[in-house]
Order: sequence, then C-alpha cells, then structure tokens
Amino acid sequence: MTPSLLLLAAALLFPQQNEVVRDFKKYFKKVREPAERVEYVYSLEGIDDPDVAEVLLPVLSDKEPLVAAAALDVLRKLPSEKARSPLLKVVEKGKPKGALPVVIRAVGEGPWPEFQPLVAQYLEAKDDEVRLWTVTSLGALKAAEHLPVFGQLLTSDDNKMVRVACADALGHLGKGSEAIAGPPLVQALSDKALEVQTSAMLALQNVRVREAIPVLIDILENGEGRVLEGVYPALVAITDMQYTDDPKTWRRWWSRAHDEFQIPTEEELAKRKAARQAVAQEYRPSKSEATFMGIDTPSQRVVFVIDVSGSMEEKVLDRDTFRERGYRRFGKLDIVKEELARTIENLDRNVIINVYAFASHVHPWRKSMVAANALNRRSALDFIRKLKPIGGSTAAARAAAGLRGSAGVEDGRTNTYAALLAGLGLEVKKGEVISNPGGADEVKSEVDTLFFLSDGRPSIGELVDPDDILEAVTELNRFRRVTVHTIAIGEFQKDFMQELARRNGGVFVDLGR
Repeated sequence: MTPSLLLLAAALLFPQQNEVVRDFKKYFKKVREPAERVEYVYSLEGIDDPDVAEVLLPVLSDKEPLVAAAALDVLRKLPSEKARSPLLKVVEKGKPKGALPVVIRAVGEGPWPEFQPLVAQYLEAKDDEVRLWTVTSLGALKAAEHLPVFGQLLTSDDNKMVRVACADALGHLGKGSEAIAGPPLVQALSDKALEVQTSAMLALQNVRVREAIPVLIDILENGEGRVLEGVYPALVAITDMQYTDDPKTWRRWWSRAHDEFQIPTEEELAKRKAARQAVAQEYRPSKSEATFMGIDTPSQRVVFVIDVSGSMEEKVLDRDTFRERGYRRFGKLDIVKEELARTIENLDRNVIINVYAFASHVHPWRKSMVAANALNRRSALDFIRKLKPIGGSTAAARAAAGLRGSAGVEDGRTNTYAALLAGLGLEVKKGEVISNPGGADEVKSEVDTLFFLSDGRPSIGELVDPDDILEAVTELNRFRRVTVHTIAIGEFQKDFMQELARRNGGVFVDLGR
C-alpha cells in the first residue's frame, strides 16, 4: 500500500480531532481572565463535532458564571444530532449530576427532539433543578402526552418554581386538551404563591374553561394586591365579555348566565381578537394601592429603585411640559423626589415597601421591607428629602446627604445591574455575576412589584452592557414573575428600559427630556 493510501486509511480509522477543539483543550485551562475564557468558549460555536460537547461538558460547572453561561449557549446551538450525541449519555445515565439540569435545559432551548424520551424520566426526579428544566424542556418540545403529569405537579410539587413551569407548560400545550389542562390550572388560582397564581391566570387566557370563571370573579371581588392585575384579562379572554373590572357586574352576569353560558369558539373570538389583546396589554386594575409616575398598581409589596447618579442633578430640557404638570423645580432628582414623596404619603399601612437609591453603589432606606405605617412613612419621606445627586458638577462641595461614602465622581456613576438585583431582593458582592439565575432556588424576598427610575445608561458594575443586564435580570425573573415598571427621564437611548418593562410584565413611562 502506498504512503498516501496508508494515511487515508489511518484517517478513516482514527479521525483527527478538530483543530479548534484541540487548541481549546490545550489553552483554555491556562487562561484565568474570565472575559478571555468566555471568548475561548465561543470560539467553538458552530463546529459540527461531538468533541465540542465533550470538552464543554465540564465547563458547565465552571465557578465563573459567565463562562458556564457561555458553555450552555454554545451547547444549545450544536448543529446536529451527531454533535449532540455525547450529551445523550449524560441524560441517559444522569451523570455528572451538576451538568444534568443544564443539559436538560439545553434540550428545550435547542430544541433537541431526539432527547425527549430520555428526558421524560426526570419528571419524578428528587432534585428541584432537574424537575424544573425537565418540565420546561418538555413544554418547549410540545410533548403534550405529559399534560397529566404537568397538572399533577402543578397542584402538588413543593417547589413553586416547578409549579410555575408546569402552569406555563399547560398554558402552552393545553388548548384542545382543556379537560386535562383546565382543572389543575383552576386549582392553581388558589395557590399560596403569587407567582403560581399569576402563571395560572396567563395560562387560562389560552386554556379557556368555564370552571375558571367563578373562581376568577371571587378573586376580583375579594383578592388583594398584585394578583388583581391578572384577573380581568383572564376573564375577558375566557368569556369575551366587555364589562369593566367591577366585580359586582361580573357577579350579576354570572348568576344569570352560568347555566347556559358556553365558551366562545376561536372563530367567534377572531373578529375581536385584536381588541382583546389590546385590553389585556394595556389594562391596569382600577383598585390601586400605589401610584408612581402615572403607573398604578394594586400591589401591596412594592420597592422603589431611584437613580441618584451625578447626571440626576441636571435640569430637564422640556421645562414647559413639566411646568404644565405642576412642577416648579426642574432638576431631574427634584422631580422624582416630589413624585416619590407624594406616592409614599398616600400609601396605606397594609402596603409594605422599601426604597433604594443608587449610583455607583446601592443605598437602601431599610435593610428589609417594612409596613407603610405612619412612623415608617415619616422616615421614608425624610430619607427621600435628603437624597442628592452623587458625583455631579458640584460633587466636591456636597456630601451624599443621608448616604455613606464620598460624593466623588467615581461614586456618582450608574450601577444599574446592582440596583435592579437589590430591588429584586438579591445582594451582589464584588466579583459576583448572576448570569443564569432563573432556576429552582427560591429567593427569600417579599417584593412582587418594582419601580425602577433612571436617567442614563449603565456605566459601572459587574454587568454594564444593557443587553447583558436585560438578559440576566429577565432570566432571574423567569419563574419569579416580579412586575418591573420602568421610568426614564432625560436624553438617552431608552430601548433598554422599554424592553426591561415589556419582558417583565411592567409598564414603561418616558417622563421626557
């Protein structure tokens, strides 16, 4: 045999490892800088080779969250069943345990339909994270045969994030199988967790069943807090009735109609579908516990996160517009303080609140949320009154009244990432990035509604790029369902603020320049 034929035969018997993969194995372990390690991981993107999965599997458990997130991102984009084949062994054997939930997550986000039979076995897994991503992935794969199990888990699972995922899956797959998906969703309307109730109401807009109507009317009549946001859109979607959110009107209608009422067909709904969608998107309940910058909320668990960076000392440009609204001082922070003080003054004692001021660092009014009783309202108003922009043009002459630390320029930058996470009940220490936190761990936080006000682009923090912050915060809130309202003031690109509100069930308000 000639030398060339020998080389060809050797290549067929012992295929060479992709050169990029080979270099990754050689150099990745030598790199310490997280940003460079992330770039190395992304160098494997698009390579149709099983070796990519092999070398990235241990990276899924990397101690640096951004590196682990990059590995997941590359794996879920693997282009062929051949390239994904090493990961089948992980799902089949359930090992390594640390990688299993991440691989199952990638199955749904891929999506990888060839994994579906193996993934289904983990619906009864003891590990919360594994069950969470199993339900989520099977829902993404449209595995409707598992609807009965989703319903069982929705009404019995101990982990509320898993229950949220089950409600989402039932809502996604349950149309046409209302007899299976409807009863557990109706039962979930009485779940002890607001996140689960909210998810069930959203699901019932798609899985429309008669049994939900009296339960929703009861909630509309007797419910309190942010749960009221989802009741009226659900009732409208199920019944196609055009009443207001007055519970007495709905009660009178149902007492007359419940014997004969039939859920409208899809054809009957089609003529007014666009109008119904507009109602659901724009609706804010008439029962309001707090109003801030024109946004009403029925929530009784509210935090306000307010930008006090250096640029907030600037005056607004459209002074005539603000003058027409009744303002006499035109500094950005002056306007915000006036509105926030008015909001705090009008809160009822049954509402619990906290206020965070942020620039380069986050400064809470209280260490935890407290009732808006007379004493706490007085204290909050005093905190708000003393707020001043940090690090503006007069920074050298100012102290950060009510806040610790200097008023230097470095202290007056905009740490949007830390501020949002603090408002959601998380503390981010230096060097820590929460990049993929939307798992089964339950954050011990009482907040369900967050008002976020800022006048500029992020300029400091563990995450600075607006797209990175948007992805991280949205992922954190994926199963927690905190409503995030955003308010912008000043001249800067506001797409980030608009998208943050849209993805997190909130309202965006542009106060103007």
